Amino acid sequence: MRVPEGRAAVIERLGRFRTVLGPGRHFVLPFADRVRTRVDLGDQILTSPPRAIEAGDGHEVFVEFAVTFAITDPRPATYEITNPAIAIEQLTLTALRQEAGLTTAERAVTAPGDLHRTVWTVLRDTTGRWGITAKELELAVRPPAAPGTPSTAQEWY
Repeated sequence: MRVPEGRAAVIERLGRFRTVLGPGRHFVLPFADRVRTRVDLGDQILTSPPRAIEAGDGHEVFVEFAVTFAITDPRPATYEITNPAIAIEQLTLTALRQEAGLTTAERAVTAPGDLHRTVWTVLRDTTGRWGITAKELELAVRPPAAPGTPSTAQEWY
């Protein structure tokens, strides 16, 4: 079996984890070993469209984010979570909603660094347990549209 550069293969023997194969040529037992999944070890970027999040004062702010991450350990990335991209997106959204609910809309827009720090800490600590390294988080917080302008996030841009 050949594993291309920048990828890894998680191998199971008779339904149980056996090993992780790195780039190169490897021998596997036919009918006993099977490839559970092939993992891309390069940097991946996850982006989110603008989403309305309610702040602690009841006003909405529009938040969009981009997370750069890489899988560093294929075994937990395969067995701990089903889909790393969806898990990272949901974790980021949950952390954003939780932190935005503790502040005012004005503070979230004028000082997004506080929001960024908290979300980054949650993201970095949790993804580490999944065998994933979160490398960068870009966060944009915008106020709601003024009266008379489109109000939904899709029309806002």
